Amino acid sequence: MGDVVIDLGELRHEGEQPAPPPARSAPHSHRAALAVAAVVLLGLVTGAVPRAEPQRPVTVPARLGDTMFVEPDRLHVVDAPPAQPTTHVQNRVISTYALPGGELLARTTAAVTGAVFHVTSAGNIVLVSYQVDTVGAEATVAVAAGTDHALWRAPARLLSVSHADGLVLLRENSPQVGNLNWYGVDLATGRTRWVLRQPVLGYTTEAGHSRDGFPHRLVTATVAGHLEVRDTVSGRIVANTDVAAPPSWSRRGITVWPAGDLVLVGGLNQVTAYALTDLSERWTNSLDLSGRWVQADCGGSICLFGYRGGVQVIDPVTGAFRWSSPRWTSAVDAGKYLLVTGREGLEARYPLAVVDPETGDMHGDFGMWQSVGPVRADGTVVGLRQLIGDDVVWYASLDPRTLALRVLGEATGVSGDCQYATGVLVCRSIDASVAIWPLTRS
Repeated sequence: MGDVVIDLGELRHEGEQPAPPPARSAPHSHRAALAVAAVVLLGLVTGAVPRAEPQRPVTVPARLGDTMFVEPDRLHVVDAPPAQPTTHVQNRVISTYALPGGELLARTTAAVTGAVFHVTSAGNIVLVSYQVDTVGAEATVAVAAGTDHALWRAPARLLSVSHADGLVLLRENSPQVGNLNWYGVDLATGRTRWVLRQPVLGYTTEAGHSRDGFPHRLVTATVAGHLEVRDTVSGRIVANTDVAAPPSWSRRGITVWPAGDLVLVGGLNQVTAYALTDLSERWTNSLDLSGRWVQADCGGSICLFGYRGGVQVIDPVTGAFRWSSPRWTSAVDAGKYLLVTGREGLEARYPLAVVDPETGDMHGDFGMWQSVGPVRADGTVVGLRQLIGDDVVWYASLDPRTLALRVLGEATGVSGDCQYATGVLVCRSIDASVAIWPLTRS
C-alpha cells in the first residue's frame, strides 16, 4: 500500500460495519504542504522499518473505443470499430493476453460486418460473435489464433463451449418471425451435429451446467404442457413428458426454470419440481413462479427473486418454504453463508449483508462493499468499493465466516469497469488502457 497504511480492522460482532476507505482529498495546494511534512518525517525514520512497495499493475495497451472481454485466464482486447456505422466487412484485430501475467499470446484478425459483442478462446481457436446488420441478426466466426484464417462461420450467437467434447453451443437470434434454432456444432470444423427447432409457442432454456459453465442439457416446454430434455453433446432427447400447463402460460409466457438437478414448472400460486434426469415429479408447493427468476446455487437452497425485489427461499429436496425477505434483490453463494444485497426505493442501497441460507438470519454485513468472483479456496471473496466520482477502486478480502475485512490494495486511475479473473482484477483505466491489478497484499 506504499506510504499509506490502511487498517479497517476485523468485524466480529453482529451489526458492526467496516470503516469505509479514507476519503480522498481534492487536488488542492495543501497537498504540497503535506508532501513536505512527509519528506521530513521520512528522513527521521529512514531505515527504521522497511517500507512496502505500492501495488503496481501490468498495463495492456488499448485505445478509446476498444473493447475488452475477460475470461478466467485470458484477456481479449478488440480494436475500435470504424467511426461511422457500416455493414461492410471490417477486419477487427483481437489481441489476446494471458492472465494473470498479461503476456501477449496472439493477435487474431476476424472479418465481421458489425459490432463484436462476445469473444472467447478454445485452445488455438478464437470465437467471435458479432452483429450482422442493424436489424438484429447475429453470427459467430471461428478463427485460428494468431491468423486471419476463418475456420467456419455460423448465423447464430455463441452461448458456450465444451472443450472436452469439442462442441460449440449456438443459438439463432434472427429478427425474422419464425422458429428459433439452437445448434450443436463441431469446434474444429463448424460441422452441425444437431439442430433444435424451438416451437413457435415454446420456450427453451439451458440446464445441467458443469463446473466449467457448459450446459449439458436443454429443456423445452410448449404452452400445451409438453416438456423435453435434450442432451447438448449428442442432441438426443433423454426425457419427455406432458404436464398440466397453467392457464397463465398462454397469456403471460411459459415459466420453466432449471435449478440444479431439478426443473421448476409453474405459474400463479404453484410450483412443481421435476427431476432433470427423467422428468419424474419430485414435489409441489403453492409459491408463485410467475414474475420471478430462479437462482439454484443459493447456499444449498433455491432462491426465487421477484423482478421488483424480494426473495423467497425453498428447500430443494422437499420444496418446503424456508424464509423470505422483501429487501434482497441478489445473492451470492459464499460457502456456509449467502452474501445478499438489495435496494430500498430508487436511491438507498442496503449494505452487503451476510445471512444464513437456511433461516435468513443476518450474521453481519460489510457495509457498501460489493462482492466479485467466486468464493476462493480459503473461504474468502473479493470485495470492491468505489466512491461516486472517484477514479480509485479499493479491493479487499472479505471473510463471511468471521466478518473480517482486509484491504488488499487500490486500483488507481480507473474508469470503474473492473472485472474479476483468477488472481487479478482487470480494469479499464481513464486513459483507455487496461490495467491488471494483483489480488495480493504488497
